[in-house]
Amino acid sequence: MSETRAVLLDRDGTLIDDPGYIHEPDKVRLLDGVRESLDRLEAAGYALIIVSNQSGIGRGYYGVEDFDAVNARLAELAGDRFRAIDHCPHVPGSGCACRKPGTELLTRAAADHGLDLSACWMVGDRESDVLAGLAAGCRVVMLGDRDAPPDVPRAPGLPGAVDIILSGEGA
Repeated sequence: MSETRAVLLDRDGTLIDDPGYIHEPDKVRLLDGVRESLDRLEAAGYALIIVSNQSGIGRGYYGVEDFDAVNARLAELAGDRFRAIDHCPHVPGSGCACRKPGTELLTRAAADHGLDLSACWMVGDRESDVLAGLAAGCRVVMLGDRDAPPDVPRAPGLPGAVDIILSGEGA
């Protein structure tokens, strides 16, 4: 059975610590409250899908196999609950449609998993994450203290974002 709603999640800085171009599975560290937050989202009936810009692949810093190994470690730490993990390997300025703030990662997730993007949320720690979500028709939450578009709800971390999602607030 396909879901009609999901929470689309950025990976680095949203779910795991972001030291920059992470590609070693032994360096994967869940951010505070992530596992419990994912529990809450699943209990509320949301599918969980990761959509991540990974320009380190396009820059030649690491390969897709390294990205996959990091994702396997993340899935292990988080309880193996992600419906899908997709990424854009392109560098900024490449003109691709999949690099956030482009919407291809989100629309592809919708097509592959029967999602209604208007019933979905996009959560990330960068403006490109929320711009992609807004452009795709999702509700959004921005994590951290970076600049965000006006009227975008903010939370210090995923637990706060889940509070917003489950209360039905947000852009």
